[in-house]
Amino acid sequence: EFRRVLFRSSLRRPLASGGAGQVWEATHRDRGTAVAVKLLPPEVLASPALRATLTTEIRAVAALNHPNVIAVLDQGRVGAGAAVMSAGQLTEGSPYLVMELARGGNLLPECGRLAWADVAPILDALLGALAAAHARGLIHRDLKPDNVLVDHPDDLRPGLKLTDFGLALALGEVDARVAGTPSYMAPEQCRGAWRAIGPWTDLYALGCTAWALLTGGPPFEGELRRVLLRQLHETPGAFRPVRAVPEGVEPWLRRLLAKRPVDRFAYAAEARAALRALAPRGRRSGAEARPPAVRGQTTSLVGIPQIGRAHV
Repeated sequence: EFRRVLFRSSLRRPLASGGAGQVWEATHRDRGTAVAVKLLPPEVLASPALRATLTTEIRAVAALNHPNVIAVLDQGRVGAGAAVMSAGQLTEGSPYLVMELARGGNLLPECGRLAWADVAPILDALLGALAAAHARGLIHRDLKPDNVLVDHPDDLRPGLKLTDFGLALALGEVDARVAGTPSYMAPEQCRGAWRAIGPWTDLYALGCTAWALLTGGPPFEGELRRVLLRQLHETPGAFRPVRAVPEGVEPWLRRLLAKRPVDRFAYAAEARAALRALAPRGRRSGAEARPPAVRGQTTSLVGIPQIGRAHV
């Protein structure tokens, strides 16, 4: 098997692929550490929109230095030598991004399984990450449990990591695409109203994420068009958390999920302060039994069982 090399990183094996890129596990030769390399797949190189997506991701994440945002270690484009050595699997000129590798999986499997004592620190960490991004004029636009990575003892840094800024939007940059994940998209995002998108758009997605963590799923799920219409016109139904939560959690969530941006928290710091003001003791709501142990049995700094998979 050939050894695929991208400048200072040697590719080892593919981890995942998605609409905005392919992810490989690699070894950073200068650092001697395992990293994740994200690159644009050859079949979509002809798309200026997708090339711009990865370029924006590189710019956005490289500008951030926060313990709860995935770290960028390197960037570049696939050289001629690497393309030849890959026997056609890599395309010369493809942009790539080298990031820290998160081995603990993502939050999606934990939806509906965690106690409030575990969920609150997760939300606090995410609000801190969003505050750092928003202070630099960056909007994530695709916050969801899948894009929140869980730490592992072998990772470079402990703590949750917010990843996939492929849909991030620099404030003032014209981008009229309707992009994101419908079940986590704010009404203004569903309409493609880019002029109305701001920090409050990410806070709506955070509300959907918090709802999913506490109840097992986001407020609206189902067929794409119907979800978009419900995001635009319907109020989330009854809030039924699986575990006990403080009395103030539901009003806090519903403010995040207000249809009009003006009715939401204006800034991540404001939402974070309101979160921290909630009483730590919760009311009895839903099942009382603790969730079953998750494979791995190792607990992270915020009390989340490890998943044992690598994601970025």
